Amino acid sequence: MPRFTVDLSDDLDRRLKEIAEGNNITKAEAMRRAFALLSVAEREKKQQGHLGIFKITTDGKKEVISEIVGI
Repeated sequence: MPRFTVDLSDDLDRRLKEIAEGNNITKAEAMRRAFALLSVAEREKKQQGHLGIFKITTDGKKEVISEIVGI
């Protein structure tokens, strides 16, 4: 598996550690998941799609909570 080095600010490293610990995964796995999400966002953007956060309402409908922009 290829490897690379990333320089992070103290704030980003702290947040990465919090995310990893909160999900019981390594920081490397958290970065892989972040990259996977970025890949989906890029693909959808190219296809004129959108990436967002939604919830399922009590009647089973999807309600958009937030659209993720700028990725």
